[in-house]
Amino acid sequence: MRVSRFALSLLIVVAAMATLFAQAPGKRTATAAPATPAASTATTATQNPEQSMQQSLQEILEEPSAPDAYHYDPQGRRDPFQSLIGPAPRLLPGQRPPGPPGFLIDEIKIQGVVKTRQQGLIAMINGPDNKGYLMKIGDKVLDGEVIRITGNSIVFRQEVNDPTRIERFREVVKELSSEVPRK
Repeated sequence: MRVSRFALSLLIVVAAMATLFAQAPGKRTATAAPATPAASTATTATQNPEQSMQQSLQEILEEPSAPDAYHYDPQGRRDPFQSLIGPAPRLLPGQRPPGPPGFLIDEIKIQGVVKTRQQGLIAMINGPDNKGYLMKIGDKVLDGEVIRITGNSIVFRQEVNDPTRIERFREVVKELSSEVPRK
């Protein structure tokens, strides 16, 4: 029993050494002859598949790659190079549309709410340009839209760029400021 375990261990060591010598680049020195005929067939069997695998890998690596050879088809997947959590887009003043469609929700201050017969509630806002504007339900701003107006607030649906959240939108409520302008 011990002799067969020793022979098996010796066979494994010889096969491993033959594999190492087969993979080593450069000049090869004379290797020791296998101790048994079974060991010589084992090393030959391990060299042939490995040599053929090395040759096929070498052929793959040596193939010329043309720029038109590969085309990536995303099939609805996101761009892997686009940041998952990125800062809000920084737009220059010349790039924004004029008026409320060019305002961010954080830049808007609500000044009052007016009730009309035809359109219902309309919010009076103050923009970052320090001018007054009227907004109604459905009006769009740069990062969202108005979804609801109450007697003392305006509710926006803001687009969220956060991959950890399931929802792509959140509601932002802007309350009527109770500040009294000082003269």
